[in-house]
Amino acid sequence: MRDYLHVDLADQNVRRETLAGEQVAKAGRYLIAEQLVACGAAHVDPLSAENPLIFSVGPFAGTNFSNANRISVGCRSPLTGGIKEANAGGSFGFALGQLSIAGLTLNGACKEWTLMRITVEGEVTFSSADDLLGLSNFECAAKLHERFGKKVSLALCGPVGEYGGLLSGISFSDTDLRPSRLAARGGVGAVMGVKRVKAIVVDLHKMPKLHDRKKVIGAVKHYNALLKEDEVAQNMKTYGTAMMADTQNYLGGLPVKNFSSGQLADPEKEVMRMGGEFIREQNLERGGETAHACMPGCTIECSNVYVDKDGKEIVSPMEYETIGLMGTNCGLTDPDELAHVNFAANDLGIDTIEAGAMIAVLMDVGEGQFGDVQFMLNVLEEIKKGTDQGKLWAQGTARVGKHYGAARIPVIKQQAISAYDPRVVEGTGITMMMTAQGADHTAGNLP
Repeated sequence: MRDYLHVDLADQNVRRETLAGEQVAKAGRYLIAEQLVACGAAHVDPLSAENPLIFSVGPFAGTNFSNANRISVGCRSPLTGGIKEANAGGSFGFALGQLSIAGLTLNGACKEWTLMRITVEGEVTFSSADDLLGLSNFECAAKLHERFGKKVSLALCGPVGEYGGLLSGISFSDTDLRPSRLAARGGVGAVMGVKRVKAIVVDLHKMPKLHDRKKVIGAVKHYNALLKEDEVAQNMKTYGTAMMADTQNYLGGLPVKNFSSGQLADPEKEVMRMGGEFIREQNLERGGETAHACMPGCTIECSNVYVDKDGKEIVSPMEYETIGLMGTNCGLTDPDELAHVNFAANDLGIDTIEAGAMIAVLMDVGEGQFGDVQFMLNVLEEIKKGTDQGKLWAQGTARVGKHYGAARIPVIKQQAISAYDPRVVEGTGITMMMTAQGADHTAGNLP
């Protein structure tokens, strides 16, 4: 059995619902869709307090089951207007599971900016978050870990979410305490901002009580053994998600310069510098981590820690969707340049898919030049400051493209297309057109 928390933010009251059996298993995207339909979310303003914000984890969260500690976040999307489920790795889902919590729904909005905490004892507390406002994610995380220690996991509304920017996601702690795992898509961070919840801090504890602990542990070992024998899983461990850049470049489905081309390099003649093979070898030579678990228990380890020529960390992770949208789609050819842009985006807590597609549109209409990394950093700085121009750019690819009269705006249902050109990867394209989530490769992806 697990608890589900219904949180009334205005009154700071929490109602606990006990879930058992099938109720615990029907989590994530299923639960989010069910709850949003049941409460009539289709009829509420996405950027109003009436839009519920749902956090949901699976039945094995809190254990060492590989892949089992991801977290789903859902609401009516202010970006698309439809149902949105954005998911992330990190330790936040793990922490909820350890406390035998299946999830929580934030209803209404706080009167003031609030820090919410869930303790080992299960107590939910609310306190002022005024001292955290305006901080970047890494500054905010450092301050919270100084206050609460290292045995906690964080969910953060970044500075862009604070003012309702639709690029904003919700950032979660990774296994090394970086706030760099994002439920990024659909503007879920803007909904957290509307609710004036700056951060949720959850205590880490121990494996939760299980109906048959021995059987679960046996299943974990069996699943890990299967993963070790799986060629795709092992390739992911070797090359990370960046391997998809090589695959898509070969197929001609890699977004390049605002989706105007599908290849950055001729695969018959050269190794692509923005691909998994090159990035792995360079990162290994420099002393970086080419296999890194984004969440506790995961043995696939398809994340990474990317370092510079002196062995100093630039960013973690640098993954395929970011390579495709903030990298090749913006005309970048050097992974070092992308790494710095990637870190800046993580520090703001924004969707690198949406942000990369938006910046490429700006480049395509002549506001910047493809390949100009300084222009990209300047755009992100304006978004961080929340200037008039920055707030416009923070509204996403569709709205920015319309504002500038762009001829090519790569969106479906007002959400930026991910790093699989649907004109080439047709199965994914059909999914993007048919799903209520818009251009979301996680709704069904065929590479």
